[in-house]
Amino acid sequence: MEAAGVPVRPVLDDVGRTNPFFHVGVWADGVGLRAVGECTVTEADRQVAHVRGRLARGSDGPAAVEWRVAASLFHQGLATRLLSPVLAAGLCHGVLLDARSFGWRPGAPIEPATRQRTAEPVRGGAAGVADWVEETVVTGVAARVAEALTAAGRVAPGLLRGNTAAALAGAVRALGADRPGVRAAAESVARDLLARPALAGTGAYRGVDAEGLAVFRRTTCCLYYRLPGGGLCGDCALRD
Repeated sequence: MEAAGVPVRPVLDDVGRTNPFFHVGVWADGVGLRAVGECTVTEADRQVAHVRGRLARGSDGPAAVEWRVAASLFHQGLATRLLSPVLAAGLCHGVLLDARSFGWRPGAPIEPATRQRTAEPVRGGAAGVADWVEETVVTGVAARVAEALTAAGRVAPGLLRGNTAAALAGAVRALGADRPGVRAAAESVARDLLARPALAGTGAYRGVDAEGLAVFRRTTCCLYYRLPGGGLCGDCALRD
C-alpha cells in the first residue's frame, strides 16, 4: 500500500473533522506504538484492565465492572475507531486507508495512528469500498483483536461480531449525518457487509428516522446495561 498514490495526510485531516472517532494520527518513525493487528492476548487483557478502571471511576473500583463488559465496550470502541476513517476515506476521497497499518499504545486510550503515507484508489465504487472494509477491518484487524479477547477471558465471539456490526452502523450514521452527499453510498456499504458471512445475523436496518438516516438494530447486546448506572443503547436487541 506504499506504492505511489494519493497522499494520506490530507485525507486524514479531512475525515478526522467528522468526529473524534474518525481521527487517525500519523505514526512517526521511532515512536513506540504497536500495530493494532498484532494485538496479543496479554495486550488485550491490559486494554480491558484500562477500560475497567475508566468505567469504574466513582464506583467501588474495577471489581464493580465485569471483565466481559469492559472487553465488549473496548472492542466496540476500537471497531468504531477502525471502521470510521477507513469507510470515510473510501467514500469521501476514493482511497484505500489500510487499518492494518494502524498503531496504538495498549493499556492507554485508543488513539490510532498510521504508518501509511500514500493510498491506492478505490476500484468498483461502493462495492469496492465494502470489499476493502471487510478485508482490512471486519475480517482483518477487528477480528484479530476479537480473537485475542476471547482467548484472554469469557466474552462471546458472537457478541463481538455484533459489536463490529454496530460500530459499522454507527460510523455510517455519523458520516451520513455530517456529509449527506455520501449517505446513500455509506448505507449501501453497510447493507452489503451485513449480508456477508462475516456479519450475517448480527443486525439489520429497520426503516429511517426523522432525519432520514437508516435505523439499525443489532441482534446481540454489548452489555452496556450491566455497568453501574448503565442503560440500553439505541440499537440494542433488548429493546424488542
